[in-house]
Amino acid sequence: MNIVIAIGLQVIGSFLFASGATLQHLGVKGTFDPAGKTSSNRLTLAGLLRLFLIPKWLLGLLLVFSGAALHLIALSMAPVTVVQPVGILAVPWSVLLAAKIHGHQIPRRIWSAVTVTVIGVVGFTIFSSLFATGEKEFEFNPILVSFIVVCALCALLSFVATKAASWAKAMLWSSVGAIFYGLASGMMKAAINLIQSDDFSLLDWRVLTVVAFMLACYGLGVWMIQQGYASGPAEITVGTMTTVDPFVAVVFGLVVLGEGAGMSVGPTIGMVVSGAVAVYGVVLLSRDHPDAVEERRQAAEEAAEALAAVHALQFDSEGSDGAGDSARDVESSQRRTEG
Repeated sequence: MNIVIAIGLQVIGSFLFASGATLQHLGVKGTFDPAGKTSSNRLTLAGLLRLFLIPKWLLGLLLVFSGAALHLIALSMAPVTVVQPVGILAVPWSVLLAAKIHGHQIPRRIWSAVTVTVIGVVGFTIFSSLFATGEKEFEFNPILVSFIVVCALCALLSFVATKAASWAKAMLWSSVGAIFYGLASGMMKAAINLIQSDDFSLLDWRVLTVVAFMLACYGLGVWMIQQGYASGPAEITVGTMTTVDPFVAVVFGLVVLGEGAGMSVGPTIGMVVSGAVAVYGVVLLSRDHPDAVEERRQAAEEAAEALAAVHALQFDSEGSDGAGDSARDVESSQRRTEG
């Protein structure tokens, strides 16, 4: 009975998360020029602070927190192998909500992308939950190294996001935020392990450092996720978060916390393949989303108009040069005649 209740709570939680993300996306987009190019939007620090004055965005934040609370309750009532895959329902929920709000039809290719993403995440969750059961003694240095590596990777991805194709910007910004969120979850697990052990106190400098890393990751994650909302549709951000976030958290647990100790080659390959499938689904969702297709169409039209204008200028220039040459030829001929 607990498992049935947990699944129900997770279904409701996934809907609340998708609804909250959609409202936050609308709140962020409301701070930009609606006639501007969406993929070029960048949220400033002042813009982020203004979001706390937008009721729609605050309501979205409340719904996201409510969904997270239901997720935690569901995890306390049922295994993660049951609860976690249900959370991916946030992706189709967000697609349906966006279609309802904006009044556009959902193409078949979007549902195909959602299906691929869901299959990949479910497969990854099953492999990680069933086989990631090892343990090892806590070491602080791997946690420090992981934080530095993730910050460097996110800095690189942030730079790539500023130069990427328009359809990929929201996916890249959201990926950076989801990576920070995933690392924050791993840091939270590490802090809990430390506190529960007999070797560390709550005020131990290593515990406080891990908590500081966790808070920093959450803060940076919030910033980057809002950039994702600013530069693309909400469902792309939701799909990216529900895919990348658990991947990073699981990899942190496997590598840093030693939960993958003793895992055989088969489950490892299964996790890699499932993860690749899920990422491919998010890429399809980003590339084939109606907003991305429309923006590419507009960009192609603008490029064609600019090219036509350049050709027109070249033609006028060549015509003017030809007229000048003819006038000079006539004048030269007149001189020869007079001579």
